[in-house]
Amino acid sequence: MSEPSKDPETTEPPTGGNKIEPGRGRRNAENSLPTPIFQTATFTFDSAADLAAFHGGESKGYFYSRYGNPTLAAAESRLSGLEGADASLLYASGMAAVSSVFWALLGPGARLILLGETYRHTRDFAESLLSRYKVDVEILPENTIRVLEKVSESPVRVLFTEIPSNPTMRVPELGRLAEWARGRGAKLVVDSTIASPVLLRPLEHGADLVVHSATKFLGGHNDLLAGAVSGSQPFIDALLEQQALLGAVISPHTAFLLDRGMKTLGVRVERQSETALRLAEFLNGQKQIKCVHYPGLESHPDHETARKLMAAFGGLFSFELNGGPEAADRLIDSLRIPVLAAGFGGTESQAEHHSRMAYADIGLEGALARGVVPGLIRYSVGLEDFEALRDDLAEGLKAIA
Repeated sequence: MSEPSKDPETTEPPTGGNKIEPGRGRRNAENSLPTPIFQTATFTFDSAADLAAFHGGESKGYFYSRYGNPTLAAAESRLSGLEGADASLLYASGMAAVSSVFWALLGPGARLILLGETYRHTRDFAESLLSRYKVDVEILPENTIRVLEKVSESPVRVLFTEIPSNPTMRVPELGRLAEWARGRGAKLVVDSTIASPVLLRPLEHGADLVVHSATKFLGGHNDLLAGAVSGSQPFIDALLEQQALLGAVISPHTAFLLDRGMKTLGVRVERQSETALRLAEFLNGQKQIKCVHYPGLESHPDHETARKLMAAFGGLFSFELNGGPEAADRLIDSLRIPVLAAGFGGTESQAEHHSRMAYADIGLEGALARGVVPGLIRYSVGLEDFEALRDDLAEGLKAIA
């Protein structure tokens, strides 16, 4: 099947970095300002000759939405501009993006290293499914180059890390990870969901691929499920061929919502980062708080690394209470502004007792075995006023004083 080309006359050009470029001479269908939603499964041809010209690469266009769609192409182009990537590919969820990258790069006997803490289901996928297919999965205890340099000399196919990591916001030295990966012949894959391309562009620091749960900050409104991979054109071309067979594509309407969300990514993340830093500083001085995990604080073990790598420190942080799990439950029930819901990165603030929310099936002891301290609260900052969120936390802390 010939790969459908991205027709520049029906899609918006990429937005470079986080800049807004007014008056770019868009040429969308019927002169629509946003890219239209091409809500179609298939595309028509005028004649047998027209079809033959398309398959022969002599004409541009689209064939079937599993292989490409103008609305998806517009969102992929915008993300590539934000990431500074040759190309990007959208998926039906963040896990679809991560698992597709693993399927593409790994096979029986290949070695995958997960560096330190990662999203729970990334680890579950590696340990349960990849191991079943004889992939050698190794999970290191910390997100540090020091631990990585102690691994055995056997070949490594993929080094995978999150920056910042979930939920304690560790920020490894990305340049040194890339150097280590190159020296071992490995591909460095970075999950940059929490940072977003506004704060960090991993490809500029030597990563081979960057993945996102686009459900989070990229979409930004808690109203879509999507994933994304960005990187060099050869990598994305290989993933595109695989995706056409596996079928983990998003709908045109979801792509439209994602494209819309990315238009405001910069202003949202800037506001959320500013508020998160102020809230972390406030909590860091409270007697009920054992510690706050936020790379913007000097007390965070990776503060200096984060300052070098990131434009700001993001809209997500976590903290531990002196009273443990029971205190965490009382605080969550006392908060009035953040919603109790899975996920992060939206316009509404969210707070959760992380072990209860993400590890309910294995309990507090199971979460602790995975490195998640019972009683840790993960807080995703929305667009509410700082003063309102601070006062809400202050009132909630009184419940556990």
